[in-house]
Amino acid sequence: MARRFNARGHVRKIIALVEIYGSEAGCRAIEDALVFNAFSSEYIAHLLESRARTRPQPISPLSLTRRADLLELQLPEPDLSIYRGPRP
Repeated sequence: MARRFNARGHVRKIIALVEIYGSEAGCRAIEDALVFNAFSSEYIAHLLESRARTRPQPISPLSLTRRADLLELQLPEPDLSIYRGPRP
């Protein structure tokens, strides 16, 4: 049995989501959903929620503010003889 699509209900939910997340984010989510022919309010909500969770990328992997924070490690040379195989 096919389920009827309640367009009016989805539009109401999408309008509420746009009021919560803003028109710019809402328009972007709607445009992206249209590319995939995903017309449900749940899909729009998923896009908006997942984008709201993303955090800005760090400027660099590691920022050291003091010279004392640098690690000055001295490691012994690795023993590579285990990779040579058996000797005759």
